[in-house]
Amino acid sequence: MYLFKKYTPIVVLLFFISSVNSQNKSVKNVGISSDKQTTGVSVSPAHFHLNLKQGQSKVYSININNDTSSPKSFQVKMMDFNMNGKGKSSFLPAGNGKYSLSKWVSISPTFVELKPNEKRKVDFTVSVPNDSDGAKAAWSIIMIEQQQARQSLSPDNKSDNTVALGVVPTFAFGVFVYQNPPGVALNEVEFVDFVFDENNKQISIVAENKGDGISYCTSYIDLTNLKTGDQQRLKVKKFTILPDLIRDFIFKIPDNHEPGDYIAVGVLDFENSDEIQAAKMEFKLN
Repeated sequence: MYLFKKYTPIVVLLFFISSVNSQNKSVKNVGISSDKQTTGVSVSPAHFHLNLKQGQSKVYSININNDTSSPKSFQVKMMDFNMNGKGKSSFLPAGNGKYSLSKWVSISPTFVELKPNEKRKVDFTVSVPNDSDGAKAAWSIIMIEQQQARQSLSPDNKSDNTVALGVVPTFAFGVFVYQNPPGVALNEVEFVDFVFDENNKQISIVAENKGDGISYCTSYIDLTNLKTGDQQRLKVKKFTILPDLIRDFIFKIPDNHEPGDYIAVGVLDFENSDEIQAAKMEFKLN
């Protein structure tokens, strides 16, 4: 592993649910109207990255926009979540997460009814305790779930032995809320492994967050053909890596790469650091 000073900014591509600082982004359930204009229900922002001090309290707002021709109803609630090595979330009841933020949050209102083309705001207050718990990173997710009345069913066979079942299609939005108090270690994400998978023609970066803060990183791989000198940067990935978490990031090598000997340089670049971490390896592409 190597450490390099950053002399020039790196331009990266942002993509949804990568847990970047996207307070100006929204999540949208999209439909198409008769005049071909995009309509649907949107929620913004998609993420909150907080930096509250111990004992501090602050109110934040979520905007819900019903840009459809029918009324919509939503229940708003908090849930905790854990994340596995693939970056997938598993949800827990509020207050059950090891790093639960939900126990410090109050939401108003918790039920929202929207008329067609109506917008509403939901406020949530985060009150960080003035004790040792407030000195640690914490996170939760605000779930905004559509509520839809069950409709009565009239089965064709109305005998006493008939059981009628139905499915009510609904949708939900998840707004991730991350809290990093001042003083936590944000940039202690390290390479665990850097390996080429010959069978699947892909490279894996395995990284671990050994700090006590939530880290926001960019990862990418630069490939160099040792014979031709041609270089290519594989797809840039923005990600959030939580404390105590090991994550693996898969970079597929495009099919247009010629067989031969290559050097791969994998990079971890942090938002709030003057240094980047890098790992290098040589491999043969058949």
